[in-house]
Amino acid sequence: MKTICLGIILFFLCSTAFGEVTSSLWTVKKSEHFVVYYKEAPAGYVDDLLNQAEKYYHTIVTDLGFTRFDDFWTWDNRCKIYLFTSIKDYHKTTGQPEWSGGCANILTRTINTFLFERDFNETVLPHEMTHLIFREFIGYRVELPLWLDEGIACFQEKKHLNERLMTAEGLIISGLYMPLEKLTEIQPSQIVMPSIFYAQASSIIEFLFKQYGRDKFVDFCRVLRDKKDWKFAIRSVYGFKSLSEMNDAWVNFWSQDSETLRRIRGR
Repeated sequence: MKTICLGIILFFLCSTAFGEVTSSLWTVKKSEHFVVYYKEAPAGYVDDLLNQAEKYYHTIVTDLGFTRFDDFWTWDNRCKIYLFTSIKDYHKTTGQPEWSGGCANILTRTINTFLFERDFNETVLPHEMTHLIFREFIGYRVELPLWLDEGIACFQEKKHLNERLMTAEGLIISGLYMPLEKLTEIQPSQIVMPSIFYAQASSIIEFLFKQYGRDKFVDFCRVLRDKKDWKFAIRSVYGFKSLSEMNDAWVNFWSQDSETLRRIRGR
């Protein structure tokens, strides 16, 4: 669970402890939307990282419905990735806990990690990029419940998504899930079972996309971007009069007959 849970608590905090890294000390390699800063790396390592990041960028922007607004991260606004030489250098410079394999800061559009972090490309990178792109669209200071922020980021962790959705479905069918009203109250320091939290958060986002479509989600994000309360955005776009009503719709979606559910989800 080391890298899977890094985005939940730390994506707002990383980099703030040490500010901007002095770029003159680093070798720089650029792509259309990214700049990687590194001191040393095996041949092809940075190129592979940039290629993977570009693929995720286009996938995330498309999946979230932001293609029409695709002016993120170009030229001087490229996302910066700092690739530390060792895990020791990463922890010493960023001040992150020992279990952290990477982190991001939405205000500086920066992602930090280290060479050979095993889960970075498949898990950490898409998770943190989704945080950054989502916040780039709706605004940095919009207040959201943790399940919404994290659910969207986990929604783009394709490696873990099906497993999380199966977990959430099992919890709902067995009646062991946490109702949406309670889930909304959870703060980062209160997460006791991260895998359960992520599973439910992911399943809510999956429900909204599969039941109501991408365009509705874009409308929802537009309302948030207009600085409206997230509950107002839920009511005005999805038509739920309360979290209780939304909870019932979410539970009903995942409680359907398995064959029907697979067809609806397109799996």
